[in-house]
Amino acid sequence: MKSHALMNTRQLTSKNVTSCRLIASVVALLVCPLSFASDAPLRWQNHQIFEQNKQPPHASFFGYSSQEKALTDEYRDSENFFDLNGRWQFHYANNPSSAPKDFAQVEANLADWQSIQVPGNWETQGFGHAIYLDERYPFSTTWPDAPEDHNPTGSYRREINLPQSWQDKQVFLHIGAARSALTAFVNGQEVGYSQGAKTPAEFDITPYLNQEQNLLALQIIRWSDASYLESQDMLRVSGIERDVYLYATEKQRISDIDAQYQMSANLDKAEVALKLKLENHAKAKDVSLSYRLLSPQGVEVSRGEQKIAKLAKQDTRQFDFPLNSPMLWSAETPNLYQLIVSLNDNQGELLQASSQHLGFRRVEINNGQLLVNNKAITIRGVDRHETDPDTGHVVSRASMETDIRLMKQNNINAVRSSHYPNDPYWLSLTDKYGLYVIDEANIESHPLAIDKNTQLGNEMSWLPAHQARVERMVERDKNHPSIIIWSLGNEAGEGKLFAALYDWIKQRDPSRPVQYEPAGQHAYTDIVAPMYPSIERIEKYAKEHQDRPLIMIEYAHAMGNSVGNLQDYWDVIEQYPQLQGGFIWDWVDQSLAFTNENGQRYWAYGKDYHPDMPTDGNFLNNGLVDPDRNPHPHLSEVKKVYQPLKLTELTRNQQDVTFTLSNRYDFIDTLGLNLIWTLQQDGRPVAEGLVAMPQVKADTSQVLNFTLPESAIKTMQQSPQYEYQLLLEVKVDTPQPMLPSDHLIAFEQFALQSAKPVTAKTIDAIKETRDSWILGKNNAQYLFNKDTGWLTDIRVEGESQLKSPLIANFWRAPTDNDLGNQMPKWAGMWQDAGQELELVSITRSKGQHAALKVTHQHPKLGFTLTSSYRVSDQAKLLVSSDFTPGDGELADLPRFGFSARLPFEVRFMHYFGRGPEETYTDRKTGNPVAWYALPIEQTFHRYSRPQETGQRTDVRYVAVTNNKGAGLLAQTTMNSEMLQTSLWPFAQADIDFRDGDAEGSASGLVPVTANHGAEIPIRDFVTWNIDYKQMGVGGDTSWGRPVHAPYRIAPKAMSFSFSLEPISANTDIKKQARGLQ
Repeated sequence: MKSHALMNTRQLTSKNVTSCRLIASVVALLVCPLSFASDAPLRWQNHQIFEQNKQPPHASFFGYSSQEKALTDEYRDSENFFDLNGRWQFHYANNPSSAPKDFAQVEANLADWQSIQVPGNWETQGFGHAIYLDERYPFSTTWPDAPEDHNPTGSYRREINLPQSWQDKQVFLHIGAARSALTAFVNGQEVGYSQGAKTPAEFDITPYLNQEQNLLALQIIRWSDASYLESQDMLRVSGIERDVYLYATEKQRISDIDAQYQMSANLDKAEVALKLKLENHAKAKDVSLSYRLLSPQGVEVSRGEQKIAKLAKQDTRQFDFPLNSPMLWSAETPNLYQLIVSLNDNQGELLQASSQHLGFRRVEINNGQLLVNNKAITIRGVDRHETDPDTGHVVSRASMETDIRLMKQNNINAVRSSHYPNDPYWLSLTDKYGLYVIDEANIESHPLAIDKNTQLGNEMSWLPAHQARVERMVERDKNHPSIIIWSLGNEAGEGKLFAALYDWIKQRDPSRPVQYEPAGQHAYTDIVAPMYPSIERIEKYAKEHQDRPLIMIEYAHAMGNSVGNLQDYWDVIEQYPQLQGGFIWDWVDQSLAFTNENGQRYWAYGKDYHPDMPTDGNFLNNGLVDPDRNPHPHLSEVKKVYQPLKLTELTRNQQDVTFTLSNRYDFIDTLGLNLIWTLQQDGRPVAEGLVAMPQVKADTSQVLNFTLPESAIKTMQQSPQYEYQLLLEVKVDTPQPMLPSDHLIAFEQFALQSAKPVTAKTIDAIKETRDSWILGKNNAQYLFNKDTGWLTDIRVEGESQLKSPLIANFWRAPTDNDLGNQMPKWAGMWQDAGQELELVSITRSKGQHAALKVTHQHPKLGFTLTSSYRVSDQAKLLVSSDFTPGDGELADLPRFGFSARLPFEVRFMHYFGRGPEETYTDRKTGNPVAWYALPIEQTFHRYSRPQETGQRTDVRYVAVTNNKGAGLLAQTTMNSEMLQTSLWPFAQADIDFRDGDAEGSASGLVPVTANHGAEIPIRDFVTWNIDYKQMGVGGDTSWGRPVHAPYRIAPKAMSFSFSLEPISANTDIKKQARGLQ
């Protein structure tokens, strides 16, 4: 086995070694070590040694032995492919020095070895612990040193027999992704070394192979000097994360395909410069090289051939040809051409055929805007990590297909490969189905970048390692049309090192912009790409004409119950041409799935992974979908805000309806879509129809009209007690890839007619007993405790309806955003304020305005709650509650409402309001007002950490019932304001947060808790909240920024009124609410 510690001059200067490169702009600054003394550091502790004997980077393609297979382009079906995925022998050691020394030898001692799945992270298979940290390294050494005492090391072995047909071929080992320092061996001999965990490591293993049985061995060290550049905000795990296989080629082969082109200014012609690299691993030989270009319809549109006499060891050939009137690629029109390149010998026998899918488009920055095909595009984006709840960083093709389907169906048109180059299969999907991609280099040294004294941006000894990562990304992904922007990395400092990387990409690929967030507005970023800017900041930028667009690289931090005020951002974005959207952080929660002793599967975080390591807790769960790809409630808001069609300015004149349809697509018209109208009576459809969908071109608007049937107008006139809305929906008519027929693209809802108010007639039905005040008659009575003043029970035909009193509530269980802005501290006074209220007085008034007036006051905070209770002749309890602040200073209220516990069997919620998902005052546009009936299992959401959930807003009335329809009905009695409500099968205490429930996080961002949403208990009661207001959820950040002012509840005088009444089985809830039953 070759030494890990030494590298001699010959190794370093070998043409197979790509670790020392000269970059034109920094030649004088880059120094390559030429020799090492015997006490030289180990190579995994030397940041200037990061790869040995690796193949140069190249585009992602495969060499087939037939044209037919090249056309199909499924490399797993090729006879030149040898799958190495599956079970390998495996040894796990605590550190490199304790790893077996003879592991790569055939006669190695395997007594204490086990097996492991490849690809696979160690930690998901029982070897070591996953760690979650954001702004810290999981070790205490300083660069370039890496831990030696505790640094898990995995050794792999697998014996194989190669196909007989491979005996005279060149054979390469492909390891798609390995973390962090990899050494490869064949038959006991070292064949190469690699760092860089998210691009392939390939080695020519031909010289090391036996004719029959062969032993492949790998060793991976968890932490190395490379780890300083791979400190992304994600779960820290180790191992092999993408496919491993062998592939065989003939001795003469195509080693790279570079399909460059230049689009004409008017997009009517592409001048293609197709560069093909060739290698010859045998004697010089005459060959012919050819290409064919097929249109999206499979028609050949160009071909060419070159004869090559005596092919040398390496050669590069170029085909120049025009493509007239190309069908353009964009995220909306993902037209793909197929390029087939072939290498034949002088007898015409095929040596290799390979395929690339190409898209022709023009990307540029012009007049301060990002243009694709001469149009300023809108980025409706998300950031995406590669993560799976069971396999960690190993993501299946099926999972990738699920991701892109969900993104397309939720109006997302762009994705950032945060924070590393993604699996090539993902890029084939974004090419095929149409998503704009920011391809980001696998570079993040966040813990160093926090401090200017430690950041690496001007540490030029690190340039070669950074350069290798950027180069391998660009060379692998250069032919993907979906990639419209290169990114130099994430949170890795700023300075001349990154300026050099920018210069290298711009000379290598001038066809794409380059961005880098830490560059700010310096010259080495073509796009101003801030993280989490405020609305005020982006508007200030846009008000002055700039030479670059602003596209938020991260915004709307979607941690837990979040994504408030997203529409407010887009109200500003849509006003200014140079604000072109952003990428929501992020797409998917990163938790692994664990199972507790009760068999409950839950999302693990924090100390779940490593009981002794510092952690950043739940901060890895910021997704629009959970780890299983089930949407969180806030995804509906994203879909609505991102919808590419706007329906506005609706007016009605009797039957005639007029409105404006604005097409916010950048390239496609509205053909293939349906426009459906629905007239809703208290949220239920009473009439519907189709509007003829005209061909509205991209970025234009058109006034449309239709006629409501006369019967619909009569319904509105004859039943004025109800509220009427008109719902307009745009749906898919002609099925599209990923978008089935009838899929909803966009909607808007308009109020047509308010409900005629129902006046309740109060009666004097109040009596006093020794312990209680009782309102109502025998069939429905409301009991108030004389000592507390609270409604303690509702009795219907003598049966109790409450399990606990209806008392005031000013608190909500803190969301992740609340914990981040320290809401328990600044608003903690409200947590128990309802229970702490002291009864001041109960007074009774008689006669026509008979009422029970109950006054409570808080003994410390000084505010007063005065509640008036009356009863109607329809057995309805009318509640009016006035909040009056005292003289002391009060914090904003998290909520203002009432809460009670009901019997366990009351498990259904029926309501007229926004839904079906939970909504909040700053996150409700994605859920239309309608009539909803939900079992209690659907009335709340289990976030990874227990927190506030299940609120419904703009509620006109709500009934909670048993399975026979009997229960209670609450209804707003305010003239212009609605109520809010939620129903849980647990107590607020089960999801609440109190002092002592958390410890500090490693990065100081959010408290670290230990509870899990999946473990919220199901109680023998239900909790019903009837609220006037609850503050918004926020979402600008999850580590400090508060809920925006319009969505907070100031501690000023306010009044809340609603009614409460029993409903019997089989009652028509809508009629009873409107006083018709």
